[in-house]
Amino acid sequence: MTIRNPYRAGSFYDASPDDCRHHAEGLIDQATVPDTLPSVLFGGIVPHAGWVYSGRVAATTFKALAARGEVAAFVLFGADHFGTVDQGEVFYRGTWRTPVGDLEVDEELAKAILASSPALRANPQAHQREHSLEVQLPIIKLLCSQARIVPIAVPPTALALDVGKAVGGVLSGRPDVYAVGSTDLTHHGGHFPAPGGRGATGAKWTAANDRRMIDLMEAMSAEKIVPEADARSNACGAGAIAATVAACRTMGATRGLCLSYTNSYEIVHAGYPADPDDTTVGYASVVFA
Repeated sequence: MTIRNPYRAGSFYDASPDDCRHHAEGLIDQATVPDTLPSVLFGGIVPHAGWVYSGRVAATTFKALAARGEVAAFVLFGADHFGTVDQGEVFYRGTWRTPVGDLEVDEELAKAILASSPALRANPQAHQREHSLEVQLPIIKLLCSQARIVPIAVPPTALALDVGKAVGGVLSGRPDVYAVGSTDLTHHGGHFPAPGGRGATGAKWTAANDRRMIDLMEAMSAEKIVPEADARSNACGAGAIAATVAACRTMGATRGLCLSYTNSYEIVHAGYPADPDDTTVGYASVVFA
């Protein structure tokens, strides 16, 4: 059996089973889902920073999807932080370990996805150090204990559209399976470039830069997402976003709904107004209906 052990437990989220469960349950409780959401959703977008920054936002997306009924599986589109992803790299069999329990790969669904397009290939090794999907799994486990997963790493290129369309074709007619992509938004200030200025000025610029990407998600403009990120550096998982939007659009979604937005500057300075660090990374929860 192929087992993917946690790589970021103890840094991005808690390694202790009790602490991890307590923290994840708190994030889920804090997540607010509007009562006015459509009854049918096809998937969503989640951030992937440390839980203290983006965990509540990620939990919002999964809580909204879980509220629609029993979930059989999540197809998870991940970012490529190491520049080593060339195709849709599928973790096609085995188990992902988390501090709160294992999640099994849906091997039959993975097999169907792999057969759907040459843009996808079996490559579990592409996931060994990548955290963008790992940090979601304890939240999924607690919300949807029986759900299986199909992790797919996606490059930030035009190929992401082919990946998403192929997956969407496989998932069409499966209301109990969701497509979820993982990305953070603009990285500004601190040790990142600061084209929008420093401090609160830069944070305001970041929010506006993020809004451009969120607008494309809400408009289901899959083809514009990678070019937008290339031009304005407002997503580290542009391929994951484009694949998710393309998949959900193929499944029948016609619009995106942003449920929550924040950034690390807002979070840090809400508790420590005088903190000199102006690092600002954006996080959004979006669902597709």
